[in-house]
This record gives sequence, C-alpha cells and structure tokens, in this order.
Amino acid sequence: MGIPRLKRLLEPFADRKIIQPCKAVIDGPALAYHALTLCSRGTLKSSPFEQPSYEVLGRTAIDWLNQIEEYGVEVSQIYFDGFLPALKRPERTQRLAAMTKDLVKYHSLYPTKVPKERSLSLAESVPELFPTSWGGEAYTKPPIPPFLVPVVIDALRCSKYRPVTTIVGGEADGPCASFVRDSGGIVLTSDSDLLVHDLGENGAVVFFPDIEADVEAKNLISPQYQRSNICRKLSINPDTGLSYLSFEILNDRHLTVEQGAERSRRGDAITLTKHEYDRFLALYLSPETALNDSTSSCSSLDPRISELVFQLSNASLPENTETKLEMYLPFLLDSPSRTSAWESSKDIRCLAYHCLLSTRQTSLRCVSEMRRLQSTSSGVQFEVEHTSKLDEECAALLKTLARIKSNIQDSNLVWAVLTIYQDILMTVDRARGTPLSLDLLAHEVKGDLDHSSWDFLHLVAQAQATYYSLRMVKQLAGLAPQTELMAELIGTLSELPSLKDFPSIHNFSDTLRRVREQGGLKSLTALCADFDDILPRIESIGKPSPVESKKSNKRKAIQTAAEPQTRKRFTNPTIAQLRESLCAESTPLPVRFRALFSLKHLAKTNDLKSPESLASIDAIAAAFTSPSALLKHELAYCLGQTGNGAAIPYLTRVLEDLAEDPMCRHEAAEALGALGDAQSLEVLKQYRDREGEEVCVKETCEIAIDRIEWENSEQRKKEKLRQSDFASVDPAPPLAQGQEQPTVEELGKTLMDTTKPLFLRYRAMFALRDLASPPDLPTAVPAVHALAAGFADSSALFRHEIAFVFGQLSHPASIPALTAALSNTEEASMVRHEAAEALGSLGDEEGVEETLKKFLHDKEAVVRESCIVALDMAEYEKSNETEYALIPEVEGTA
Repeated sequence: MGIPRLKRLLEPFADRKIIQPCKAVIDGPALAYHALTLCSRGTLKSSPFEQPSYEVLGRTAIDWLNQIEEYGVEVSQIYFDGFLPALKRPERTQRLAAMTKDLVKYHSLYPTKVPKERSLSLAESVPELFPTSWGGEAYTKPPIPPFLVPVVIDALRCSKYRPVTTIVGGEADGPCASFVRDSGGIVLTSDSDLLVHDLGENGAVVFFPDIEADVEAKNLISPQYQRSNICRKLSINPDTGLSYLSFEILNDRHLTVEQGAERSRRGDAITLTKHEYDRFLALYLSPETALNDSTSSCSSLDPRISELVFQLSNASLPENTETKLEMYLPFLLDSPSRTSAWESSKDIRCLAYHCLLSTRQTSLRCVSEMRRLQSTSSGVQFEVEHTSKLDEECAALLKTLARIKSNIQDSNLVWAVLTIYQDILMTVDRARGTPLSLDLLAHEVKGDLDHSSWDFLHLVAQAQATYYSLRMVKQLAGLAPQTELMAELIGTLSELPSLKDFPSIHNFSDTLRRVREQGGLKSLTALCADFDDILPRIESIGKPSPVESKKSNKRKAIQTAAEPQTRKRFTNPTIAQLRESLCAESTPLPVRFRALFSLKHLAKTNDLKSPESLASIDAIAAAFTSPSALLKHELAYCLGQTGNGAAIPYLTRVLEDLAEDPMCRHEAAEALGALGDAQSLEVLKQYRDREGEEVCVKETCEIAIDRIEWENSEQRKKEKLRQSDFASVDPAPPLAQGQEQPTVEELGKTLMDTTKPLFLRYRAMFALRDLASPPDLPTAVPAVHALAAGFADSSALFRHEIAFVFGQLSHPASIPALTAALSNTEEASMVRHEAAEALGSLGDEEGVEETLKKFLHDKEAVVRESCIVALDMAEYEKSNETEYALIPEVEGTA
C-alpha cells in the first residue's frame, strides 16, 4: 500500500535511462490502477458517467502490455494479491473509513444528482498509452469503478497473458521481488513498497507513470531504482540500509533523505524501536502468507473471494485462534443517505459463505463484511447456517430463479428482476414505504427517470451487489462438495454475465425498460403474491391513472393545497417520531434540527402529493409554536426548500403575523419566493409596501417578488445558467451566462453596487458562490474574498445572505470574515447567527470550535442557540456519520 514519500525522496538517486530488452514482472493491482489512470486523463473527474467502461479498462491493460513487449520488454509474470496479512487490517479499515467519508463529502457536494458526462464517447475513447503529462485531480470525485482489479484479471485470462497471470497466496510484492532476484529484470509497479525488497544485484523497480516512449527508436525510458546503486550513492549498507531508511521515513514525516541515511548508518533509531522495526519487517518484507494447498483452488477466483479461501485455510491451523473471517467487499457508488447497497443481497452472500465453510472441517460460523465504514469497526457480522442446510439454501435460490425465468422473455434479465425482488423483500422486511426499485420503474414508465439522481445510482449499486454476490456463489460453489442441487446451481449461474457486462449507470435504465416490457413485472407479481401492500404497487406500474376532471388535469409544478388542517391525518411511524422530536421543547436543539432536516428530506423526495410528503410538511409547520426564533426561521427555510405548495398557507400565516420575530417573517417571505407560486405575489407586495414594516422583511419581499416574476417569465427560458454544485433553491439565480463568463472582479463590482436592485446583486452573489466551488478552482479564493466584501454593506439582510453562502461553500478562506462577523456584538443578530452556523460547517478546521464556544453565553438567544447547533455540526464534520439527519434508515447504515 506504499510507504509515503519514499519514492519522491529516492528519485534523485534513481538512474534515468533506456529500459533495455529484459524480463519484467508486473505488479497486477498497480497495472489495473494504471489502466484506470490512463483512461481517465481527459475525463471530468467529478462525473461517474465519464469513468471508463470495464471493456475499455481491460483492453487498455492488454494494449499497454503489448506495447512494452513490442519495445523489447518481456512480460514474464503478472502477480495479483490473493491474501493480505492481518497486520495490514488497521490500514485497510482506515482506508475504507476514508473512502466512506469521501463518498459522504461527494454526496454533500452533489446532494440530489451527480454531474452528467460531457460526451457519451469519453468513457469509450482509446487512451494514449505513454502520456507525457498527467491531468490534475478533481477536489471531490466519486469512488473508482468497484470491480477494477478483477475485470483486468478477467481480461488477462482471456488473452495471451493467461499463462503468466497468477493470484498468489499473499501480497504480490514478495513474488515480484523473488522473481527478479532469481531471474533478473525489472519490476513494473506503482507501489513504493517494492523499493524495500531485495531485488538482487541487477534487479530494478520502474514505476508505471514514469515510463516514456520514444516511438521512432522504439525505446522506453524511465528512472530505474536499483537497490545496490541507491545504497552506494547514499553510503548505506546494501543489505539492510534501504530497510532502515524506509523505516525511518515511515516514522518521521519531516525527515530528509540525508538525515534518514545518517540514522540508518548509525542504527540509532532502530536500536531504540526494535519491536516496531520487527513489525515493519513483518509488514513489508516477510508478511503473513496463506497455506500453499489453497493456491491452486484460487487460480480462477476474484482476489477478494480468494482471500476468503486463504483465510479459511489459515484458520484451520492449530495455532490460529481466529473465530471469524473478513470479506472486504468492493466499494460501491451508492447513496450515503440509504442503507448500504450490499444489504439487499445479503442472503445470497450468506449462501456463498455457506459454500465456503463446507469446503473444510471448521467450527467457524461468522463472516464479517467490510463495506461502508464510519469508523475502523469490525464491520457487519453474518452468522452462517450449519452445513446440513446448504442444499436447502441452494434449492430456495434455484426456485426463485426458476419462477423468474418462467415469466420473462429474455433470460439475461433474470438477474435484474432478482435485484428488484430483493429490494422489495428488504423494504417489506423493514416496513419502510415503497421499494426504491418500484418507484424508479414507475418513473421509467412516465419517461422522467433521472439517470443522475442518487436514487438511480443506488439501485444500480444494488444491482451490482446482487450480480457480484451471485458471482461469489458461483465461484465458491465450485469448491464446495458437489451434490445434485449444487451442480444444478453452478449450471444456472454459468449464465451470469461477466464483470464487464455487469449493470452500470450507462445501461441500467435500458435494463429497467426491458424488464418492464419483457415480463419482469409478471415475474414480480408471481413472487410477491403474498404481499398485499406491494402487489397493487407492482400491478399499477405502467397502467394509466384514473380519468380526472379537466380542472385536475391542469397539472402544476407546485401543489397549492387549500387549508392544510382540512387534510386527513396520515399516520407514519417515522414521520410521527420525527414530528415528536421536532416539536418537543425538552428535546435538545441539535436533535430538533436533525429531525427537521430529515422531515425536509422526506417532504422533498416523496411525490409532492403523497401522504408522506404532506405529513412531513404538516410536521414541520407544527413546530411554529416554539418560542425559539432560530428554530422557527429554520422551519420556514426548510418549507421553502421542499418545492411543495402545501407549505404556502403555513408560510403566509407566519409572514402575516406582525407579532412574530422579524427574522422568521423574513424567512417565510424568502421561502414563498423559493416556492415560486405567482399566487403569493399579492401578499408579498402587501408587506413590501406596508408602512412601518421591518427593513429586512420589506427587502426580502422585494427579492421574493422579483424571483417569482423571473421564475414565471419568458426571460428565464432564454437564460443560460451555469451548472451549480448546490441543490438549494436560492433567493435569486446566479447571473446568466453571456458569450463570456463574467470575471470575479466584474461580479464583485455588481455585488457591491447599491444603485442596482437587490435581486441583481443577489444574482451576482450566487454567481460568485458558484465560482468558489469546488474549492480548488483558481477562482475560488478570489471569489470568497469578493463575497467577504459584502459584510461592509449597509443591509443586514444582505450581510446575512453572505454568511449563508459561506456556510454552503465551507471554504477555509471565509473563516476570518465569519469570525469577525460573529465576534462583532454590534452586528445584527440575524447576521451573527448565520455566521455561527457557517462556521459550524467548517468545524474540522483549526480554531473554529474554540471560536464558537466563546459565544455559547452570548446575550442574544439566537446567537447562543446557533452556536449550540454549529458545534453539533462541527462534531458531525469531524465524525464519520453519513448524514446530518435522523432518518432511521441512515442510522442503520453499515
């Protein structure tokens, strides 16, 4: 997994030269990642739609190997990890937790949908095999393709490289080094670990990204790291010097190579930390390996699956006291706000684990699955049934597959229908509303299925999990004792698509269409005959809605319900629980905020006219009885973000209540503007023009009126707006793009020009916000500084909106301005409170928590309460929680 900084520090001591004709051993996982890097150079890193297909990845790996052979390098062996030592478990779980956190951040940056591809051909383009430059990385991007390494292995097994492709009973590093030490040549890798190994007198390490090709001379040129030469240049012992040096660098991130070489010559630190050094050697040079008797049986398995087999082999040793196995599942692009996509197919994997345990006499009955991790935990535990029930489990899966096949025209769709059925079973088991799969099928029928939505991505991930779980059964069943049912199951699973043909975000919408058209719904109806609440939902998909009156056929984008109290009360345990948490004054304020955000999510993601959405709106509005102005203003904001016209009567009442806190009334007016219904213009104009009205309310009504008029204008249809990274409905849209994008300086001038309408200045504000995201854009810091100038404006409303935008951006460059605004006790409380909450979104930055804690006893209640909420947000930012909400499904995330 690499020794940080080692390659960079040793680079000056490598010999840059032509790679002479020689034998080469390939670090297999590094080859797969190199293929991905080559294929991704020109893509939009933030869009999963521009990730290369598995077909392209496999072909690129083969083409690259063919090219180096054409230039005189003989590919002698390609080794893949088949088993990682237990000593590396902390590093693996930390990496998995970091990947989970990155996924959560990606989801937070694109909360409703992910960026689409710029060109359909990008994912299939042929990459340059030896580029002279490498593109920069996006600040926040989705996980890499989950089956990258096994799909490259599959491609190699179908090529001339099959005889030299091997999954080893350990890490690939050791066999790579051993081959070169015995046979000479070079190791091709991206892993700095191999610099520590003894490669013999003439063996060398060459790193994939460093290789350049001279096409005319048909030569490859690269820095070559030869152990004996490096040790000679550093004047360290050629036998142990690099091991000592690597150990020193690993333990002191500020160490220079010269300082490390001097310590290595003296051996001082080694003597002082003998135990740690021995552990380092065990980890990097002589790691734990698996029993040789399992190597042949793993030759055709995925590396992750082979690791299970090797673990079981080692667990059979008398001295081994392990009581469970660990399965590191591929990391999927699924929605962090939902239960892991692996959950719906867990029964299939239980069968796979059962097949595995049947291969040996063992008392082991527990498998721990490592998937999304919020911390370095022990994963999700599975208790596996006794071997005597294996045939029973095989029969159950075969029966389900047979029932699907009997009703479907295209046998290739069996696995997709199984995915949907599993999703239904999981939903029924948890008693949680409509199955995601049926909801998306209904959208597919209506023609409004959004391929870039997180719901769609999550269902694709569930399908991938199902297919891979079946692949696990297929591979492990081949090792199990063969019974008639087992043989039948293996035969049935032989029809499972190869990895390169697994579901993807590019093809799964077409799969859903074909499922619907070719008997998939009929299969689901047969399978779900006993589910009284689900069956009507399946049968309704694709059927026209009942004939409605002409008046009701005039569909509006926003529902404008009459009086909310006339609606029949809808009872939903989750919504009822959230409503209780939100409305109870005894509930801690941070918990009430989390309940609020959960209700907003339910109101927004369900159909606007659904009982769930309307009940969520009612639940939010019920909390307007609270004495907390901070909470009530947040209620109004969330109602405006739902896009649901059912909130309009509630918001109108708040605006009309002259006894209400001005901050709440302003937020109600802004929310009416966000909902965009022209029917709200009359009341907004009334309070804009009301004599003696609070300034912040008048200004908000003015902006809300302009927004609604813009929303319903012909001008809006003509404007070209920049794609925003933020899903919020803002008081004003960003300025429209002309032939040339306005510069930060130009937008800053518009922002601060008080002769212009507030609506136009707000448009400049949100255009600057969009130029500051993602935070590594060259315009980001200048845009933040331009926005910070807004704190000098005379309007408190304007200043508070600047603070709100900073909260969205969470850019460290905004911290000084936000701190100054919060610390100014003469500043308006609506500005200070927004500054506090914005600082909460930056809670993992140094000094922020200390600043917030200073104002926990501020004279202004809204500031005190905002600091309490902000500190809770700060704690969330530093944690590995998947979502700042209380939805029960989120709490159950693995």
